[in-house]
Amino acid sequence: MTFEQVNLSTGPVNISNEVRAALAAPTISHRSSHFQQLLDDTVSSLCSLLSVQHTFIMSGSGTLANEVMLHQIKTLGSKGLILSNGEFGSRLIHQAERIGIHFTTYTQAWGTHFELREIENRLSEGNIGWILFCHCETSTGMMNNLNTIAEICSKYQVQCFVDCMSSVGTMALDLSKVTMATASSGKGLGAFPGLALLFSNISPLSNPQIPVFLDLANYAVKKNIPFTISSNLVNALHTAIVQKQTIAHTDMIHHYSRKYYDIMYQHALIPCSDQHSKVFTVVLPDKMKPVFVDYMQEKNIILSYESEYLVKRNWVQLAVLGYYQEEQLHYAANVLEQCMDRIHS
Repeated sequence: MTFEQVNLSTGPVNISNEVRAALAAPTISHRSSHFQQLLDDTVSSLCSLLSVQHTFIMSGSGTLANEVMLHQIKTLGSKGLILSNGEFGSRLIHQAERIGIHFTTYTQAWGTHFELREIENRLSEGNIGWILFCHCETSTGMMNNLNTIAEICSKYQVQCFVDCMSSVGTMALDLSKVTMATASSGKGLGAFPGLALLFSNISPLSNPQIPVFLDLANYAVKKNIPFTISSNLVNALHTAIVQKQTIAHTDMIHHYSRKYYDIMYQHALIPCSDQHSKVFTVVLPDKMKPVFVDYMQEKNIILSYESEYLVKRNWVQLAVLGYYQEEQLHYAANVLEQCMDRIHS
């Protein structure tokens, strides 16, 4: 059996028919009471799912969510520490530089874990007020230790900010100990791209120097709707959260992502990815990559390999971020095993 298409890319992700239908529903005014209730229900679901006090939903991508969070960080007025061990940690550093934030960095080679003792040593010096890092470094699939880093921050009374783009919606996640975290609608929550998500356990700080569209305090004052936002995208996101965040679906995702990991790990093809991640970076010898990509495409399985950082390193990515039927993931597992046999024959 060959499926029409099984999307195992890092985004846009596999979308259910129910979420597609929600996107196609008649548009309603973002100023209507109906829309306010829809947005409130979506916010409430996300707060409950992630154990956070506040959720803000904005028109834009995950990059916008990080920009908004960085402006909140700048308003703190303290020096911070940004961690980077991949493409998206580096992007956080670049964004922070452009915004003019005062910080130092702790960088590791791509795919290399941070030394927790080094982080604690830096925070113990007493001149760091906040820390920022990626939970799942999407470029490599590596999971950075969110819980332990958050505990170290709490020990030294340092605020903890986290990019959770590729972990929200893919695993049980308790963000109650972080200050703020970011995500987007178009990855682990299984909805369409176009909504930036910010989760917070503090009230937003207002600063007249923050551009109006990026001022989180403005969103708080205006009940999350200071500007036009698509009811279709919010409706699709709400539907995706209700549909995807079930124990049965979560367990199925864990089972098959671990199966994919095991298949590739035994062939030593994912040196950076973590078994708990839902993003796997496949590192192949040059001669094997075309065989791998072509075979998976022939079997209608979509992968990621055209992003600039992947092209530069000749890498391929496979991810289990969206919504799936079990037969889709079972089919993909069989194809992946067949592909491994082919490239090693």
